[in-house]
Amino acid sequence: MDRTQQIKDAHPWLSYEEVVKVILYHHHQGSMWIHNLQRDKLERSMEAFTKLLKSKSMKALKPFVEYVLGVYYRGVDKYGNQTEVNKESFENRWHKARTILLTSK
Repeated sequence: MDRTQQIKDAHPWLSYEEVVKVILYHHHQGSMWIHNLQRDKLERSMEAFTKLLKSKSMKALKPFVEYVLGVYYRGVDKYGNQTEVNKESFENRWHKARTILLTSK
C-alpha cells in the first residue's frame, strides 16, 4: 500500500488532495530542499513521517493540516497578509509546521 493510501486510511477525514499536499510538504520541500537528503535517507525519512502521521489522532493532526494548507502553501502571516517568498520565510514556515506536528497531542 502506498503512503497516500496509508495516511488516507488512518485519517479518512482528509481528502486525497490534502494528503498529497501534506506528503509534499515533507518529501520534496522539507527532506530534499531543507535537509538535502539523498535517495536512501529520503526513503527512511518518508517512512518515519508516514508512521508519525498515522499515529496522530484527528485532534492532534488537524492543527498541522490546517497550518500546512492554510498558511504554509499560501505564504501568509497570522493576519492574512502575503509574506515575501524567499528562502528564509519558506524555511520558517516549514519549521513552524514541523513544530506544530511534533508538539500536538
